Amino acid sequence: MNKLKLRLSAIFIILAALVYVDEIIKEGYGFDPLDLVSPSITHEKIFIVLLALGLFFGWRGRRVRKKGDSL
Repeated sequence: MNKLKLRLSAIFIILAALVYVDEIIKEGYGFDPLDLVSPSITHEKIFIVLLALGLFFGWRGRRVRKKGDSL
């Protein structure tokens, strides 16, 4: 299950990177915060959602090891 979460995390982050590259190619700029408040679906909104999902699956279930915990 842990490997599945890491794979999902990697897939979402890669998709976010591809959306970002597509934005640069099509629009000529990387990120415009004003597009986040636009009522239509934009590259920026898709990028934020994919990146958030990637971080969510990447960090979910991780715990901080305490001194003396075994691997």
